Amino acid sequence: MRSNEFMNAEEVARYLGLGKNTVYQLAKSGKLASYHVGRKLRFTLEDVEAYVTSTHYRVPIQAVSRADSVGSVEASVANQPQAFVDAASFGELEGDPFVIAGGDAAADIIASALNAVGVPASRLIQGSYTALVNLYAGDADAAVVHLYDQKTNSYNVPYARNLAPGASVRIYRLYGREQGFIVNAGNPKKLTTWGGLLREGVRLSNRVKGCAARVLLDEKLRSLDARAETIEGYDSHADVASAALKRVATGIADVAIGTEREASRYPNLEFVPLQVEWVDLVVANRAETRSVQRRLSDTLLSKCIREGAEALGSCDLSKLGSIIYES
Repeated sequence: MRSNEFMNAEEVARYLGLGKNTVYQLAKSGKLASYHVGRKLRFTLEDVEAYVTSTHYRVPIQAVSRADSVGSVEASVANQPQAFVDAASFGELEGDPFVIAGGDAAADIIASALNAVGVPASRLIQGSYTALVNLYAGDADAAVVHLYDQKTNSYNVPYARNLAPGASVRIYRLYGREQGFIVNAGNPKKLTTWGGLLREGVRLSNRVKGCAARVLLDEKLRSLDARAETIEGYDSHADVASAALKRVATGIADVAIGTEREASRYPNLEFVPLQVEWVDLVVANRAETRSVQRRLSDTLLSKCIREGAEALGSCDLSKLGSIIYES
């Protein structure tokens, strides 16, 4: 695709790994340049990539404030780019929104489904680690996360315990999918194991600390007793997956960590599966969330949630909506 060719919202959503509603909100806010062709909203690849580049800078962050709907919070632990998407992007509903933090498209799907049944929901777009921090701080009511813990060989529950100490939470399973290496077609460096990253001449396109892909990589390197700093490119910091993948697609790097769905955005990239990861919804058990919790279980089992998850690509939905942990 040439940089000046038009893309629709669905194509932009796939490119950025976001939900289509989030793309519309970014356009509405002016953060992502857009154009009206007749009644249809269109984007160019050049403007989409300009938006990706803009997220590399530390701009003021917006989040939900219980007092005045929108207020600032610290850029915080993972130093991740964040954006607040208010409930108006999903529908004009009355009442304080149920704030879902996280960067996975599943959060958009859940927010849309809740709004469809009359529950105002909004989004705080950020990495998994920071999402849990904001849930603990009270700036989010729920967090969609996929964080791997090497010690227990499990996902999400250890982080909910450690990042929200003493807090009462309920964790709903969403879906499983594969994480692995994203490499150039033919896998020229023959990368098939985590230890392969340690070979001389392998260039990594890394992600920022706190995002799920970086956490997975660091946990795997720790299990190998590997010196991460010896990996060429380990100290590179791509804020979003598309930027990390572009380095591989253009030959600047040999490998990035990601999913098959992310790899499919570029015709010259392929995916090497290494790890099954679980994406879960962590919900704070507190007075403000009780009414939503009563609706949430049914919503997660609804047809629109399942169809939305299936649209994200190959994933395991066998445990969708089940409660895997409660404190």
